[in-house]
Amino acid sequence: MVVTGTMEAGHGVNVDAGGRGISTTLLLTELDRFLNLALTSSDKRSHGGRRDAISDGEEQTTAETALFLLRNLPPARPAALAYLAHTLSRQVSSHMRGYSAGDGSRKTETTEEGLSAQLEGLLGDLLESTPGVWGPLVSQWAVEQLGRWSVEWANTVVGRGDATLEEVVAGWLSCSPARTLAALTVVCVAHDPDTAVAALLDASAASGPALDWLVAHVGCSFPATVISRVLALGLRSFASCHGRPPEHQLASVNKILSHLADRHLPDIRRSLHAILLRTFNGASDPEAQASVPFLLCLAVTSRSRAVLAALTSGLDTLLMPSDRLGALANQVGWWVPRYFATHCQLQEMVVHLVLDTGGSAAPSLLHLLLQGAAPAPKLPAAVASAVNNILQGVVGEICMVTYMRRNAGSSRIHIPFLVGLRGGGLDGSDVGMAFGGRAISPVVGVLEETLGAPGSQVVLVYLKQLITLVVVQQGPATATTTLGHLLHCHARDGAVGHQQILSSVITAIMIHQVVQHTPATSLSTALAGALQPQTGSSTVLTALNSLETLLFQGRKERLHIYPALTEALLISVPLLAEFINNPVHGTAAVQVLCQLPLKKPVSVGHVLRLSHAVIFYFFSCLHESDITKKICGVGRCQRILSQLAQSSLALNLIIRLLVEGVFRPECAYLFGSVKQGHLESKEVPGEMLIQANRQFNSWVKVPQSHTSIFHMGIIGSGPSSHQKNITLSPDIIKLHSQLMLNTLSVCCAAQANGEGASTVALLLVELISPDIMFNGFPWPEEYIKFTFERDLAIKKTFEEYPIAWSLLEFVATHRAALSYCSVLVRALTAALTAYWNTSPLSTAKQAPDSLQSTRYLLEVMVTAQFLPGPLRMLPQMVGALAPFELVCILQDVWMYMRDHTPSPDRWLELSSGHHQRAPDPPMATCYTERIQHIIQSNVYTLGHLMSYMVNAEQ
Repeated sequence: MVVTGTMEAGHGVNVDAGGRGISTTLLLTELDRFLNLALTSSDKRSHGGRRDAISDGEEQTTAETALFLLRNLPPARPAALAYLAHTLSRQVSSHMRGYSAGDGSRKTETTEEGLSAQLEGLLGDLLESTPGVWGPLVSQWAVEQLGRWSVEWANTVVGRGDATLEEVVAGWLSCSPARTLAALTVVCVAHDPDTAVAALLDASAASGPALDWLVAHVGCSFPATVISRVLALGLRSFASCHGRPPEHQLASVNKILSHLADRHLPDIRRSLHAILLRTFNGASDPEAQASVPFLLCLAVTSRSRAVLAALTSGLDTLLMPSDRLGALANQVGWWVPRYFATHCQLQEMVVHLVLDTGGSAAPSLLHLLLQGAAPAPKLPAAVASAVNNILQGVVGEICMVTYMRRNAGSSRIHIPFLVGLRGGGLDGSDVGMAFGGRAISPVVGVLEETLGAPGSQVVLVYLKQLITLVVVQQGPATATTTLGHLLHCHARDGAVGHQQILSSVITAIMIHQVVQHTPATSLSTALAGALQPQTGSSTVLTALNSLETLLFQGRKERLHIYPALTEALLISVPLLAEFINNPVHGTAAVQVLCQLPLKKPVSVGHVLRLSHAVIFYFFSCLHESDITKKICGVGRCQRILSQLAQSSLALNLIIRLLVEGVFRPECAYLFGSVKQGHLESKEVPGEMLIQANRQFNSWVKVPQSHTSIFHMGIIGSGPSSHQKNITLSPDIIKLHSQLMLNTLSVCCAAQANGEGASTVALLLVELISPDIMFNGFPWPEEYIKFTFERDLAIKKTFEEYPIAWSLLEFVATHRAALSYCSVLVRALTAALTAYWNTSPLSTAKQAPDSLQSTRYLLEVMVTAQFLPGPLRMLPQMVGALAPFELVCILQDVWMYMRDHTPSPDRWLELSSGHHQRAPDPPMATCYTERIQHIIQSNVYTLGHLMSYMVNAEQ
């Protein structure tokens, strides 16, 4: 056993080993004992030759004596270590033979554990107390023994020759002596890394790949130190052999790095990049000049994707600015005759390296290649030429794999580079979407940076080809995801290149649908996925802008993708309709709709939803303070509504929403209404009624039917407290009115039968005069007394809503359509007649508002040809008359309308689409007699009108 107690003092004290109070007599006794036991054991081995010739007790006693001398007698250390190595070797041999025979109950297992524990405890204490003395000795001895065992039992430790390094490490660590010496080696590296690692690498070089397991095991505890030393040793060997070292050396470096890659990939990346940076630090030694060829050969021979990713990730940042690429270009001429046979061999090696690069390193490598291919002032022309050749080789290889081998009948081949560009991990899985809706597809980042860089037109061809190959080679699911990511790409100033790439991806999707005979759902699914609201406001806005530009170019240049793209977007009309009501997306969504051919048959549900949304956007544009934005927004609405209005159902709905909107409290002030008037409503709190009514868009609203009543809010909520106190300038009000009339005209022009104007007329009657009694065409003998209150209410509506006069004038321009507004014209005539009949004023000019209403009324009747012949001069007369004279004129008009009922059948439709009143008999003098007297009474101001009366009688 090991002596640790206090012994009698002598004059031979071992101070450096920690022994205190051990006498010389005891040391000599133990030495003599050790020599006798060692010689006896040697004799027995030489004569017997069998393990059983030496008893376990004798071996244990000899080992304990050797441990005592190792601690307390320095001159005996080599002999003690030699005997311990011999004893441990016997235990390893016994362990391996038992392992091969499958004997799980070896007799020496307890003995191995005991001796190994004693040895580890003793040497561990000695290393902790005096590492400078024991570190070099123990590390040299331990790695020599492990190297010898590893070579001797290389094919036995795991049982097969194709075992992985992880399996070899586990096999050796299951052996107690090997585990003890490996642990002692780790302790030595911790105290004296330079000496211990040097001994480890020397033993590794002497033992070859058999000792890689120990280097990898130590590297798990000291990754930075071991990785840098292993790479330095590999580079030194590579440089000394002029690029042709034994294959097992590169294989050993790769196996060690692969073993450490799972947990220490950042350390591997830093060490590899440090070797690469030596090329740019001005070093001229052979190792520095061989750094890049060494890394290329290491990457090409590596079977670990992680090691390859560690080398290639971040190269775009490391090798730019471009002067570093220039420095590499200057060294190529020195590499080729020494490390590579020809330039073609070097190029092929780089191409295959690019194709084997996957994961996050793929976009980094592509970014570097695109930067090198683009012309730059500081970049030599030779670099751009070489990088272009590499990119051509990459594209050519992928095309060969994608098209030629697939056509030959083989299945899809896994290309790591394309998987990395798609956004897949090292295992080929998809990365999905990032939080907040931002697509993390790496190709999007590369595209955004490339589009914003100068000279991007040169490299966009390669980028377009590669993205198309990603879509084709990775299948329809990847095509859908890639298209969504590209739509979310910020194009900046490179919109042309962005649209070209989008067009290529859509073409690939279309071709796949044709080849596979699948319905055109992939494209619509991709577009719907890119426009989901949960992807984020800015992301959706970017996608809408990209689609609008793509549609514009497709329609302008008649691209082959335009029909398929529009068909796919028409399926997503409900989604676009939802975006219209969003202040952030509204304009972009409307711009997309402006590029769509909505003349195609669109489902009723889509028409209803889109009509509501566009009308809402129309009134929102009128609220815009910027006049340019206001007019542009209304123009977009007109373009969309004119296409929708080609359907009778859509036309009736659009007209209803427009006309109803101008009388709503939240919009009436835009058209000059000074107060809300008698059209009281109960609004939905927190939103506009126009928006609240969108939930009723499934109804088919027919004028003058029970379904045409506008939703008045929640019953019982009380009158609205929301008051509009905004006063607009007359010019703005006039602009709003003109925009409204232009929109109505555009919509009505979509139907050639004049249906739109008739619908406006019926809506005016419905909204202004809900009373359905006495709403026919005939005019009575005189205005009916019990309708007087309603007539005053109608007149008040026209006073409070000036837009009503504009709408009535719009209807009058279609002539026959004003017949459906006969009740309004009749009510206004009766109310104004009553007003002037009771007016105390001497001249009509003293009541400018009523005079203007009278002029408007007569002009409307003249425009619609209600008043033919000499009566057409009446609007020019009213400004110079007295109130009683106006009463006479209005009474004559009443009599004429009573005798000539303004029914629609009195108008004939011309070939031009307009209407003309059928010729009537000459006008009787009873309708013009008083008018002539009034002209004679005001001959100074109205005398020039007498000729019209005289000519009318002839």
